[in-house]
Amino acid sequence: MVDNEILAILRQRFEDCVLYEQPDHERKCRSLLDTYEKAAENWFIKYGDLGGYANAKTAYMKQKHRMIWERRHGPVGSGMKTVGGEEAAEH
Repeated sequence: MVDNEILAILRQRFEDCVLYEQPDHERKCRSLLDTYEKAAENWFIKYGDLGGYANAKTAYMKQKHRMIWERRHGPVGSGMKTVGGEEAAEH
């Protein structure tokens, strides 16, 4: 719930900046938008796809599985590690 509120506050700050800084909001509010997008990405990495009945254990297991994936294949979203110049085949 704390992470949800942090996202809500960042989103509200960006929306307020856009309303206040019109018509130069794209330039003046860019840092707030970048901060919000990074926080939203981090929220989804931690809580995304957990479902409505998630608890601390399922969030922890998702984090563990992601860390194992990154150890074996590199950062999520960067593709699979290559073996001998070819992409690694999935089993």
